[in-house]
Amino acid sequence: MLDFFWNSFCQTYFNINQILETINMRPILQKVLSATFILFFSSQINAQIKTLEIKASALVEDKSTDNYSIVIYSDGILKDSLFNKKTKAIDISLESGKLYSIVFRKANYSDKIVIVDTKIPSGLRELQEDPFELQIELSQSTTVKQDLLDYPVAILTVNKKERSLMASENYHKFTHE
Repeated sequence: MLDFFWNSFCQTYFNINQILETINMRPILQKVLSATFILFFSSQINAQIKTLEIKASALVEDKSTDNYSIVIYSDGILKDSLFNKKTKAIDISLESGKLYSIVFRKANYSDKIVIVDTKIPSGLRELQEDPFELQIELSQSTTVKQDLLDYPVAILTVNKKERSLMASENYHKFTHE
């Protein structure tokens, strides 16, 4: 695929230089335009995914709930804290190449932790346009097994084949058996 881009680039660059020479453009202006084209084209080849979008919401008894907070940590450092007074999902934008912990909190309910690894697999240039929908079921503090409280309820990573964030099935099987 890179060969295709390189061949296309070389052919376009050669064509532009021929056009510039035929209209007898000044050499300095010709070089500036050529350099601009090179920079623009190389930035398009090296385009990177900069953010991942998530629509996060908390559920109680399989229904959207209100008056909860979402706390976001990046590499162990507090990045953001959001309070949702409504049942509507919260839009979260996460920078790629980092490890996040997202904590869902609601009074009289156990905290729920989700780990999100935003490392982009090599060769992946774009993700699906739709944000990942993250719905976390909250449970009363008294109904949760104490030995599971500190464990994340899900681990999300970027799946190259699906071009989207995906929950780890292996982790889910390990924690729900």
